[in-house]
Amino acid sequence: MSLVTIGMSHKTASLDIREKLSVDKYESEKILKKLHSMPLVDEAFLLSTCNRTELYIEIEDLQYVDNISDWLLRQKGLSMEEFENNIYSFSDSNVVRHALNVASGLDSMVIGEPQILGQFKSAFINAHNAGTIGKNLDRLFQYAFSTAKEVRTDTKIGANSLSLANVAVSLTDQFYDDLSTKNALLLGAGDSINIAAKNLKKKNINDIFIANRTIEKAEVIADEVGGFAIPLKDVASRLKDADIVISAVSGSIPLIGKGAVETSLKSRKHKPIYMVDLGVPRNIESEVKNLPDIFLYTLDNIQELIKNNYQARRNAASDAQNIIDTKVEEYMNWRKSQSAFSVIKMYRDDCESIRQDCVNKSLNQLKLGKDPSDIINQLSINLTSKLSHKPTIALNKAGQTNNRKLINLVCDIFLINKKK
Repeated sequence: MSLVTIGMSHKTASLDIREKLSVDKYESEKILKKLHSMPLVDEAFLLSTCNRTELYIEIEDLQYVDNISDWLLRQKGLSMEEFENNIYSFSDSNVVRHALNVASGLDSMVIGEPQILGQFKSAFINAHNAGTIGKNLDRLFQYAFSTAKEVRTDTKIGANSLSLANVAVSLTDQFYDDLSTKNALLLGAGDSINIAAKNLKKKNINDIFIANRTIEKAEVIADEVGGFAIPLKDVASRLKDADIVISAVSGSIPLIGKGAVETSLKSRKHKPIYMVDLGVPRNIESEVKNLPDIFLYTLDNIQELIKNNYQARRNAASDAQNIIDTKVEEYMNWRKSQSAFSVIKMYRDDCESIRQDCVNKSLNQLKLGKDPSDIINQLSINLTSKLSHKPTIALNKAGQTNNRKLINLVCDIFLINKKK
């Protein structure tokens, strides 16, 4: 049997192509069951996210990989001719390395992002429920999960944020030790503001005001974080209460002008305001940065920080490869040991049968009233004779044919020192 991965990811296909192969939980289960029913496939697992769709299988013969690739595409009404340049496949140790990299976030579009591990675990549960996970894939993904945890614990792969909103909020640590007495004013109701609001809530911010053109959208975020929704027209009047301002609104003109900020600073008695403008075009007039007690960051500043953080993650990813190298070797060694497992079991079963036979004979001798010492002595002789019988025959034949290779192999197996 061989371990194989067939897939398509952000590295090989654009979004419009990837989404054609994407499957949901229920479709995934159907595909897995169909695949598992094939004579050549022993185990199967399917991972599908916005950035990748990958099939992991235990297959009897590697020459059938192209057939499986074609079959997978046909399940979505696609053809191999059309997408062959987007599909990749790995086998054996390369599959193990790939799986560990994916689970650890090292193969993600954003290096080190943690969401992929949760998606991996959900797909694993789905495959288990479908009954398509066996001992080899089970062991592989247990390795993947533990490796991902070790990478995140022992490296700085997740120490630096690569999200605009996350960086915007993390910078507050440079200005405020404690946010429990501070207020935030957030402009917009998109993903960035949603993330920023939740992160500020985790930092125990006092009050959060969400300003948006559509008040209903602002209310959705405000309700999640225990904040307040206000219309954009009220922003100027709320500035005096804001210690933190983060804006991410689409529009052609600035929403916060220099004059409004100057007025707010007078009302605040020049207590500083930390401001982040994530808008394109900018939501806050550029002149605001020149005001005393104002600390204004723009997309240029934030993206430079993200660039630095990205490099830190790249360095951490290099460290993580040392962990993955070790785990790949461990898994492959375990896998190789499984090839001898059935032989080991047969050998142990044979030894157990000999033991039972000798014990039964000894018990019968005891019932006949024979001397226990003699019985124990005979038992040991019988065990030794029967356990060594088959290896002795093999060695005799090897000696007669001068088969030194077999003789050395028997010596290695039974740890016999030939020099004695």
